[in-house]
Amino acid sequence: IYIFFRCSNYDSEVMGVSRILIPLILSVILIIGNVNALKYEDKPKITAYISGTNHLTRGDYKTIYLTVYNSAERKKVCYFEKEEAMFFKDETMLFTAYNVELELVGDENIIVKTPPQKIPALVPFKPVTIPFVVEVKDNASGTYDLKLKVRFDRIDDLVTLEVFYPPTDPRGWMPVEKRVQTIDQVQSGTTTSGNNTTTSSVTTSGGEQVEVYEYKPLTEYYKLRYKSESYEIPITVYVEERGVKIEITNVTANLVGKGKGVLKLTVKNVGDQKAKNSYLVVDLPSGFTSASSTKSDNIGGQMAMMPMQMGMPIQTPLQTTMPTGMSTTSKSLASHHIGDLNVNETKEAVFYIKCDVKDEGNYTFKAKLIYTDEYGNVRESNQIPFGVHVSKAPTFDVRTLKSEVFVNSKGVLILEVKPTRDLSDVTAYIRANPPLSTLSSEYYLGDVKADGVYKAYFKLQASDESKPITYPVEVRFKYKSLDEYFETDPIKIGVKVNPKLKIDVSGEPTLTAGGEGVVEWRIKNIGNFTIRDAVARITIIDPFSSSDDTAYIGTLKPGDSAIVKFKLKVDRDATPKRYGLNLEVKYKDLEDEWAISDPVKAVVVVKQAKMPYKTIAVILAFVVVLGIGLAIYRRRRNA
Repeated sequence: IYIFFRCSNYDSEVMGVSRILIPLILSVILIIGNVNALKYEDKPKITAYISGTNHLTRGDYKTIYLTVYNSAERKKVCYFEKEEAMFFKDETMLFTAYNVELELVGDENIIVKTPPQKIPALVPFKPVTIPFVVEVKDNASGTYDLKLKVRFDRIDDLVTLEVFYPPTDPRGWMPVEKRVQTIDQVQSGTTTSGNNTTTSSVTTSGGEQVEVYEYKPLTEYYKLRYKSESYEIPITVYVEERGVKIEITNVTANLVGKGKGVLKLTVKNVGDQKAKNSYLVVDLPSGFTSASSTKSDNIGGQMAMMPMQMGMPIQTPLQTTMPTGMSTTSKSLASHHIGDLNVNETKEAVFYIKCDVKDEGNYTFKAKLIYTDEYGNVRESNQIPFGVHVSKAPTFDVRTLKSEVFVNSKGVLILEVKPTRDLSDVTAYIRANPPLSTLSSEYYLGDVKADGVYKAYFKLQASDESKPITYPVEVRFKYKSLDEYFETDPIKIGVKVNPKLKIDVSGEPTLTAGGEGVVEWRIKNIGNFTIRDAVARITIIDPFSSSDDTAYIGTLKPGDSAIVKFKLKVDRDATPKRYGLNLEVKYKDLEDEWAISDPVKAVVVVKQAKMPYKTIAVILAFVVVLGIGLAIYRRRRNA
């Protein structure tokens, strides 16, 4: 308007009026614009505080944990129009701080080492904790106000809200209409209705008609105006005297995997303050736990449980308080009572540690001092990491020396054991699964030396379902480490089950049908163990009978043989042929247990019965008489 009046040929009076009206008109326009703008109360606001202690020690690095949160609440929101209200249906976005940047600023005494931190969005009442590392100079002392510079963006207004149709956006398409076109029209991209549509195409030839669907995208276009906020938040910290600072001057460890050992530490107070009633606390890595000792001498010290009054705030990233009293049920912490520790004084602490790890290596432990200062306040010193070497867990080389286990029998298994470390009070255990079972499952080896060779004896039984093959069993060892017992992982070995007693029967005794006699066979032990008190027994079947079906053998070593005799009778009407009788041997095995061999065939040959001499004489006499009679008869007839 001002330009219009300047360019028109009006007199000076009109120009003077214009100089008054133009600013007034512009102010009205701005007021009307502001009335129509989005308004809401209690806009995003970021506050911050220190989590845990705000006491720092001079001459040390310290991590300050700042908790920041957005305290905005929904109190009143005024929308310009209904569409705007629908757009902000989830009003959380109005009260969210975006592109948050936090910078902690120190001074020449407290130097902040952490660069500015950024948070993409901070919603109301959801705190975020951010660590800042600071270096406290040696000459620092007293109260300091650090500055937390805060900068963020918040939504100021919804400038534009409309619908548009980007032709390349693949999302949100919906069908508009279906129509019929020719192939030529489709290939040429010809459409029959509307803008902002997409036509499908085909690659056929000819003039046939096809169905074509048009789609329109449903994408809202909006534009928000943001406003930047920035301010500073004072962060108050207190720098104390250095107090107690420790060094670990010596580490002596006798730790073995899968065992219990002793850890000795020499700690020195290199600070400028006396530690009263102090406890040295060791944070153990994963796989290690603290343990007490029942030894009377306690190896120069004792495992201490911290009293209830020693519970105190301790600054750690995700934990701000130590468990009450430190009479600790947490076995990842070990403590030893040091007592008073003067400046530049050293003392030794002894810990008993259980090691669940198996691998040899160096593991990182951490130590700190919990103490009472001159005002009676419970404090903690700096934390010192140190390395501890752990030897490899003991193992055993196990092999089967001898197996005297037989099918359907009891037997002794002899194992050869070779340990990799000196161990005390060692016991070997064995576990078997069917068809094997253990009759004696443990064997005491006592104290063993590294690379020594020892024998372990177990008694096993193989059922009648077992076969002469090798079966797996598990062997484990229990040993004493200091005053507690530990076990190795199971070791799998193979146990060979031997076949039953094998016998060979030779000989083919002969009997005559209707006759009776003593038959004998030679029995040979073709197995691989000696049998004792053996007795042979035959199974009597038709056409045989006997009043004595057993024969004593006695002791029979592998490869030896013996003659067994039986008295048999054969029926007169027995068919002449070779008969096989079942013969088995009952014996005592190596475990002095009765066992029976598998039956084998013992062959008997039955021959046809011979006529008696008297019968033959009578028949001859009868034939002679009959011949004489026939001769007399013929003579008389011829005469």
